[in-house]
Amino acid sequence: MAIKYRLRAARIDAFNRFKFGADAPRYAERIWVSPSQCQRYIEAADLAKHFGSRVRQMSGRVFFEWPTSLEQPFENHPKLNYCWGHWRDGKNWHESGAIDFMLQKIAVSPTGVTDKCRTPQDVEQRFETLDGIWAQVRDKGRFPSRRELVSDNYREIGGILMHLGPGGEPIFSGAGCHRFAMAMMLDTRFPAQVGCVHVSALDRLSEFRSRT
Repeated sequence: MAIKYRLRAARIDAFNRFKFGADAPRYAERIWVSPSQCQRYIEAADLAKHFGSRVRQMSGRVFFEWPTSLEQPFENHPKLNYCWGHWRDGKNWHESGAIDFMLQKIAVSPTGVTDKCRTPQDVEQRFETLDGIWAQVRDKGRFPSRRELVSDNYREIGGILMHLGPGGEPIFSGAGCHRFAMAMMLDTRFPAQVGCVHVSALDRLSEFRSRT
């Protein structure tokens, strides 16, 4: 698996260095994002359809045109809203709409599976697990990098995926919703895997490479 990522990184990194210089973005590199900077998201499926590639595979790629019309406010995102309703506002998972949302997704899934859940019991267990993760993150007061969780993880592969849009605005990719909801609730910069990068964001890359 790591070989696939390394080969992709070699290709994207080399192209970016040639075209944009030594400080160009790298595939799957770790960036640090402040929650206060995040205001919008783009559905992963919408962006994949627009650019013709899966969002994680486009990590580090630089684009000259940006699909601003695909951006949406967080209140349109059901997963983010049920997470915040539960962890921030104190609703249980049923009251926040999470259980019904998951069961509806399972009902219309061609495989009968959503987020590895097949039954109501699977759904309940999944949210219990998320509660445990949130408790750990909240107690530590920060969100861990992928390398902290998986010692041999390649760069920030699998982390919260954040695009850098026009002017360097961090835009959530839709990948890693529950983790992103947790990270947004902490008043500290969180680690993320860089997604697509608008050319106007290149001058601000150094800011996102710094943890402070």
